[in-house]
Amino acid sequence: MSFGRHIALMSFLLSMGTIAVTYWVAALQGTAEICNPFIEGCTDITHTGMKGDGGFIFRGGMVAACVYFVVWWMLMSVWLAPVAGKVSRGFMSFFGVLAAVGLLAGTAVLLPEKADTNWTVHVKGANLFFQGMLIALTINYVLIFRARRSGFQVPSFWFKTVLIALLWFQFIAFAGVTIGVEMTNGKRIIEWWATLFIGFYFISSWWDWKDVRISIGQE
Repeated sequence: MSFGRHIALMSFLLSMGTIAVTYWVAALQGTAEICNPFIEGCTDITHTGMKGDGGFIFRGGMVAACVYFVVWWMLMSVWLAPVAGKVSRGFMSFFGVLAAVGLLAGTAVLLPEKADTNWTVHVKGANLFFQGMLIALTINYVLIFRARRSGFQVPSFWFKTVLIALLWFQFIAFAGVTIGVEMTNGKRIIEWWATLFIGFYFISSWWDWKDVRISIGQE
């Protein structure tokens, strides 16, 4: 497996996999309500990863995922270097990394007891993740769209097109993804779907980065 594919795969598995395993463990231990959160929105992602063993899994897995998110954005910038300007790639990477740092901070402050959690940091960090990621992914899509017109090969282009359209549809139709201490079922549903779409965008680079490897330059 190439380095590029490794980064794309692990960015997806560590984020989406952690959320799935956390919810499964939380449901087994009775710390999260059992339902289909994508349809019913009985719980949000945060509250599946607070108490019990699920909390340890969630915090550890998501912190590791954030590290991969940062590497993913750095690699994306390098991959687009032949067809995109330094400034535009810099803005893209800045918002992508900022989003990852927001998620890391928001996750790190979660504690088993609600009263012990720093909700101000968590809420701001989670909102920074969704808003920053939307900006970064949009810039990325625009750069890829332009690059294809000059012959740059992006095998996952149409998959990315669907994902970015869905993310913007959610943002416009439902006034964005706003995370709070208490959320309605509708807001929870949007959070679950938006998180999944972002995860799919990360894994979509599996098809693009087949030959992306680490090389050591020689003088």
